[in-house]
Amino acid sequence: GINAEYGEAVVSTQSTGGVVPILSKLVVAHAGDEYVKGHIADAIGRCCIWGNNRKEFGSRGVVKPLVRYLKSKDTFVYKAAAMALFHLSLEPENCVVMHENHAKQWLVNMVGDDDWILQEAAAGCIANIRHLALANDISKSGR
Repeated sequence: GINAEYGEAVVSTQSTGGVVPILSKLVVAHAGDEYVKGHIADAIGRCCIWGNNRKEFGSRGVVKPLVRYLKSKDTFVYKAAAMALFHLSLEPENCVVMHENHAKQWLVNMVGDDDWILQEAAAGCIANIRHLALANDISKSGR
């Protein structure tokens, strides 16, 4: 609708002007507020499609708190976190952080959810983490 289109236009123009640093601070600052966490994760996921935001979010430490969001009992929070992590997983450095923080154990359960969008986000994230792990294994073995 019009509001969604307007919102995305605003986010796209603001992405380079300070939204990434603000969201990066909020992801930690509101760690106990489930309502706010869901909206922060949703906004991060939406911002990932522009420019260098995936990499910048990763360098600002957003991935680790979002992995913790996967453990939430609030459906909106863990779905938004899974979607954001899927977008972030397109950046290899972010996959390393996801792997180190055991995101896969939470994402695997989401692949079996009734919500197909959540299934796809979780499966895509797992696939990206796995592809990076395989590439590292091949690199280390010299094949």
